Amino acid sequence: MFHFGHEYRENTHSMLAAILHGQTLIITNQQELLKKMAVLDDKLAQLTADVAAQTTVFNSAVAALNGIPALIATAVTAALAAGATPAELQAVTDANSAIEANNQALAAAISANTVVAPQTPSAAVAALKAATS
Repeated sequence: MFHFGHEYRENTHSMLAAILHGQTLIITNQQELLKKMAVLDDKLAQLTADVAAQTTVFNSAVAALNGIPALIATAVTAALAAGATPAELQAVTDANSAIEANNQALAAAISANTVVAPQTPSAAVAALKAATS
């Protein structure tokens, strides 16, 4: 029969303690990761809600901006029918033309600055490196 010495038992005990400590660290790290993921999930949910609210406001603004020229044109037509002269309404007509031009400029600026497809992080890093080199 083979008997293990005291040293062997101490080494085994030390190794088991190290393994247990490592497992404890892994579990602690997993718990911290889960907490961080929960925070990230909450922030993502808030961001999604914020984008939805912003989209609603944006769509309302677009509808208002697009509707103003039509309202002015209708008012000019009604004023002409009521006896106003084109010269009397020229300032209103000019303002309406300016509003339409501004709407077109705004639409062009938004279109020019809208990302068509989201970049992956690696593509974004590559684009940044290319831009800075």
